[in-house]
Amino acid sequence: MVYIIIDILNLIYKAVVLLITARVIISWIPSIDVYREPVRTIIKFTDLILEPIRNVLDRLGLLIAIDISPIIAFLILRFVFNILIRICFIIF
Repeated sequence: MVYIIIDILNLIYKAVVLLITARVIISWIPSIDVYREPVRTIIKFTDLILEPIRNVLDRLGLLIAIDISPIIAFLILRFVFNILIRICFIIF
């Protein structure tokens, strides 16, 4: 049972990482239309994760020319994923 839950969590983690990576690549392509699907959906979904990180960086005065919010998001997601796996092993 625990391995099924871990597989589902792993699938969700990989999907979110893939979407954030796609968002980073989209930001490098200036000619892409951000108002067309599926680009718009990717941007909306990843903004839910990246905007709070950008707001914290802004409050701390750490906004620089390079957007490091995806890197921080990857680290936070990995940390949360590891905690969830440990919780699964404790519960089950």
